Amino acid sequence: MSYKIDRLDDFGRGIVKVDDKVCFIKNALEEEVVEIDITNEKSKYSEGVVKKYIKTSPDRVDVKCPFYCDCGGCNIMHTTYINQLKFKKEKIKSILSRYAKVNNVVSEIIKSSELNYRNKVTLKVKDGILGYFKDKSYELINIDNCLICNDKINEVIKKLNTLNLKGINEIVIRCNYKDEILIYLMGNIEDLNYYIDNLDICDNIVVSNYKSVKAIKGNDFFIDSIGDYLFRVSYNSFFQVNKSGVKLLYDKVAEYAGLTKKENVLDLYCGTGTIGIYLSKNAKKVIGVEINQNAVNDANYNKELNNVDNIEFICKDVSLIKEKYKNIDLVIVDPPRSGLKGESIYNILDINPKKIIYVSCDPITLARDLKILKTKYNVKDVTLVDMFPNTYHCESITVLERR
Repeated sequence: MSYKIDRLDDFGRGIVKVDDKVCFIKNALEEEVVEIDITNEKSKYSEGVVKKYIKTSPDRVDVKCPFYCDCGGCNIMHTTYINQLKFKKEKIKSILSRYAKVNNVVSEIIKSSELNYRNKVTLKVKDGILGYFKDKSYELINIDNCLICNDKINEVIKKLNTLNLKGINEIVIRCNYKDEILIYLMGNIEDLNYYIDNLDICDNIVVSNYKSVKAIKGNDFFIDSIGDYLFRVSYNSFFQVNKSGVKLLYDKVAEYAGLTKKENVLDLYCGTGTIGIYLSKNAKKVIGVEINQNAVNDANYNKELNNVDNIEFICKDVSLIKEKYKNIDLVIVDPPRSGLKGESIYNILDINPKKIIYVSCDPITLARDLKILKTKYNVKDVTLVDMFPNTYHCESITVLERR
């Protein structure tokens, strides 16, 4: 029996009704007619895969990645990039409307490079095999090339596939603007010299044996750039994975901020200080708040590296910010996927800035938080930045103004 795909869900899967129950179909597009196999039966829904395409969408493209059907990394590589952007824009508009009752505010989606954009990748190792986990499983798929990764990272992946990876269970590879490689090996690694000798294409090698971490070649960090600014990136610190996309993102944040060198800015969840430093030249004062002490240490290093003297970094739980931050014109938040936790959202309302800029990687938690913030603020505009092409993920920037 064949089924016509009605629409796509938020994860890019096709939706059909099978026996009066919703069924989610991987690698299916709107209006396609398919025969399916049910792979997972639940009480309220089911999941399936396409057995045969009866009618395909004009938006379908041939996927060049040989691992796509099994790997859980990319989700919507089977459709044109224009259609990917359309899907993401419609998805986030729908989520904001459904969960926050916010309508007609998503103005644009900014595109970035479709392939080779990732400057960081995390690979698993099992029984000496290197790769990614199969979608929704712990079965490892051997990977020798990832189309969304930087070419230099793929060189390292190819090299790793020729080595004896005994004792290693996870590998992180980073690449900076100079094509310098930092590789982080985790596991029970005995022969450190083996990796020094055989990973000559890596400038920095960091090894973690249980809780002991040390650089066995080079440093446990390197320097990367965003626009005209330089930033220290430690082996385990957060740094945006899309190099060209992050500049597009920060330029839009700067445009929304509209700073005139008279404003006090509070940068919450500031991490290593990238956004605050990027905006500092047009601010009167920037205060960055971050709970992770290692990130704050990197932020202070970055402050000195860029000769910025109007920024201060504080190691503190964002949910504990109180009366000290009263004379604030702009609050910027870039929280983790879980959004604004605990008292943080109410503390922001107490601070009462003229403007809030909310950078989000999860539209569901964004919508949840906007529902509270809009009790005192108008949602003026939302811009999307496609930081993660070929996946269902998308970054958003929301600007709110005090009523």
